[in-house]
Amino acid sequence: MAYATLADMIAHCGTDELVAATRSRNEALDAINTDAVELAVEDASSFMDSYLVRRYVVPVSPVPRSLVHCCCKLARYALNGGDGCQPTDQMRADRKDAQAWLADIGKGTATLDGVVVSDSSSEWSRFAARAPGLSPTRCF
Repeated sequence: MAYATLADMIAHCGTDELVAATRSRNEALDAINTDAVELAVEDASSFMDSYLVRRYVVPVSPVPRSLVHCCCKLARYALNGGDGCQPTDQMRADRKDAQAWLADIGKGTATLDGVVVSDSSSEWSRFAARAPGLSPTRCF
């Protein structure tokens, strides 16, 4: 699940920037390559999940605005990192800040309000343990 949409990216970056970052030779000069934007957002969301999974049930739902904003920063950097585009110093700083914030979430020094926290107690397991031995309903 992506944490941002094309509309979020347009609001964050602007149409002109997305056109410039995603334009290819076979497309109109004024069209956003929506596939490229969606791929960048999916990649950024997956990257974010790698930090969030330590503390939260992923994908996070409902998605807080802070995650949308973080996803847009990471996707913006990725879109401007290839095919003749160079990320600006501000884009680099935004990406670094986003990664630092995600690392703080993973460490527990930052939190997401209203999000389901994963159970990390020592008693929790993905598999339910069964008592060994025979019972009237099983033969092992």
